[in-house]
Amino acid sequence: MEDFDPILYRAVHDTLFALSVPAHMDGFAYLAAAIEMAVKEPGRIHGVTKYIYPEVAQKFGSTPPRVERSIRNAIETACARSRFGAFDEYFGGAISPDTGKPTNAMFIATAAEKIRLSLLTHASWKR
Repeated sequence: MEDFDPILYRAVHDTLFALSVPAHMDGFAYLAAAIEMAVKEPGRIHGVTKYIYPEVAQKFGSTPPRVERSIRNAIETACARSRFGAFDEYFGGAISPDTGKPTNAMFIATAAEKIRLSLLTHASWKR
């Protein structure tokens, strides 16, 4: 069984809730797992399709294409639900001017980095 870190779990879920990612969607759980992986192993973000999607798929008994599609759908839904400016404020220049939303990899990488930085100040969190 993998190590459960309640502080990281809370930080990831608080972030997803704040960004209006619907908790009932498969993409929510997939995003949470992907962000946790990226926080714990930052180098993995450079291989989203090679490392993260397959590992998340294996964890949930799914396939990498399903994981990618579910994450994309959750991000699109969150963008549509998000209060005005929340995504701009959180992601800044990471949002594509063409689509108005971040890519899956950018969403995961930005969320992971912001969480990692916030946890650096939390004394009881260990990598």
